[in-house]
Amino acid sequence: PSMPRHSRPTAPWKSFLGIIALLVAVPLAAAPVRSTAGTAALRADFDLGAQWRVNSVARMMAGFAPLHPAHFELAQTEVWKSHSAAMQAAWQKLSGGRVAAMAAWRDAAVSPTCPVGKTLLYPFSGPDFFNAWWLFPDCETFVMFGLEHIGGPPNLEAMNPRQFARLLADVRAATGDFIDRNYFITENMARQLRTAQVRGVVPLVMISMAISGVDILRVVPLKLQPAARSANAGSRALRRQLKGVTIEFRAPGSPTVRRLQYFSADATDEGMARYPELLAYVRSLGPTTTFLKSASYLLHNREFSQLREALLDVSGFLVQDDSGLPYTILAARGWQVRLHGRYDVPIPPFERAFQSALATAYNEQRPDVLPFTFGYQYHDARDERSNVMVARGPARDTRRSIVDTGRGVV
Repeated sequence: PSMPRHSRPTAPWKSFLGIIALLVAVPLAAAPVRSTAGTAALRADFDLGAQWRVNSVARMMAGFAPLHPAHFELAQTEVWKSHSAAMQAAWQKLSGGRVAAMAAWRDAAVSPTCPVGKTLLYPFSGPDFFNAWWLFPDCETFVMFGLEHIGGPPNLEAMNPRQFARLLADVRAATGDFIDRNYFITENMARQLRTAQVRGVVPLVMISMAISGVDILRVVPLKLQPAARSANAGSRALRRQLKGVTIEFRAPGSPTVRRLQYFSADATDEGMARYPELLAYVRSLGPTTTFLKSASYLLHNREFSQLREALLDVSGFLVQDDSGLPYTILAARGWQVRLHGRYDVPIPPFERAFQSALATAYNEQRPDVLPFTFGYQYHDARDERSNVMVARGPARDTRRSIVDTGRGVV
């Protein structure tokens, strides 16, 4: 079931005050839950101490006061107090600007609920839970994947003062691009998510969950059932193991257990042949709400044809910037596309991905400026070139019958 309207995300600061009050007044184990047997069994398996610990780690990285007694002393150090001041100033600016504008736009232009189905499909996401949550807070399962490796929660108790200071500095470096631009830079993430203290997407997802006010329940490995492998797949492909993680969480005031599933995967046609279970899983999710943002225009290339076809087949509703699925393919297949913001030649090195048909459509629809930064079209806070497409797919029984002309695919 969808999250009740009254429990939709509010400003992160209000959410956090509510969470703190709840934790002080009522033990977490006594929080109300659904009366279904499946949910009760799942909740009984949770390690309460681990919940408090992982949420406390997430909060400390985000610059908020810890919840777990083992972290209280760390919060008294000058290095953490300095980190907290810097991060809270950034989040306050983010909350009052981008989040407020995004939430208002979402309710008016997208949907106050999960638009189609209960699953949000977010390819090439990296650790960007933040945008997925604030745009689609009523979805129950968030399926994300990218090249970035998984990692895990940092072990604060095992760190000496120098390592702890290094962790906090690495967190500020890893979140800097996102705070400024609302996207992660792939080249920078290659370094930032492989430091001695910040490893993989999990720490950054935890930070996004902390500032969004959700309660992390547990972080566990995720494995998919093996799928039949192509006869053309070589011996190297047979040895490739798909790695995934599930982060279970709950929104403030909601008993619904939600799930973020992240897979570390090469999404090219060649890469998908090495773990066909991922493509099979994507195809099993439909109809989905699909989200594409800052996707490096990968779906404009022929080597991503299998994933592109799978997304077109399973998606019932799509929110993306111009770096996602090519506009010409959406138009040719009967998608109804509403445009928002401004469209211009993509930033370097993506100039060749300029879509003349999309530019024509923008000239025809003449939409309003987007009230928040989104995608690659960013220079500074005054830049008004961000663009978003909100699209609804055709009836599922007609979608497969339209032949792909290849337009928009290079």
